[in-house]
Amino acid sequence: MKHHETGITETVKTFFSTYRVYDIIKHISAVKSAAVTEWLAEIDMKPESALIIGSYFTGAAIAGSLDCDVTVADINPQTRFILDDNVNFQEGLMDLRGHWDLLVDTTGLGGVTEDELRGISADTFIVEDPASDGSDDTIRRFNRTRERLRMVESDISGALHTYGIGSKTSGTMTLTVDVLRRSMADALEFEGVLYATATLEFFERILFKDRDPERFLRNLESPALVVSSLEDLECDGIIEGNLEMIKSRIIPE
Repeated sequence: MKHHETGITETVKTFFSTYRVYDIIKHISAVKSAAVTEWLAEIDMKPESALIIGSYFTGAAIAGSLDCDVTVADINPQTRFILDDNVNFQEGLMDLRGHWDLLVDTTGLGGVTEDELRGISADTFIVEDPASDGSDDTIRRFNRTRERLRMVESDISGALHTYGIGSKTSGTMTLTVDVLRRSMADALEFEGVLYATATLEFFERILFKDRDPERFLRNLESPALVVSSLEDLECDGIIEGNLEMIKSRIIPE
């Protein structure tokens, strides 16, 4: 798609980001997976076998970053398309109990229960903390990160924290929507901007309720930010300014 076009009149121009919604998702997922691999390098952990619970964007990114035999478990088989072909996928945790070099839980709020983790042990265990720097008291009350970390017998464990833009949760889709929302607000601060819009849709309903991966991906290919302005404007820089604020790190237990 071209980066700009004229609006209703020649005076007004419409500017499009080259970033698609999916590009923002991939960037945030990469920030999270980099935090995991960097921490594993710091503790000199080189897993030969890894079990990742949750095959959504964070789990898929971590699975793709590991140089070992990776199994991903999820109760939603329609998420299998996000994973690399060389990653083993299993629906649910049945038959996966036992010992793993690396165990990662990315299921977040309302995800895997402590009882479902029973019987699994690991050399290293990481839980993605669903809370972020904008979480309210109710979200924090539903956070079971510490309970899950205590449930699994492991030599070393830690929580994956993602923060930086004041999001209510650390979920990749939450962060993506917040990047879009903040980018629209930032665009309005520029001289000559009439309005800004973004591709905001209830994407997850398409995947988890309608179970339509093709439509889900198709919608994520839309331009992330569109701005109507009298003056030239660079949408990608606005988006990048918000993406650069997002940070992830492992906090050891």
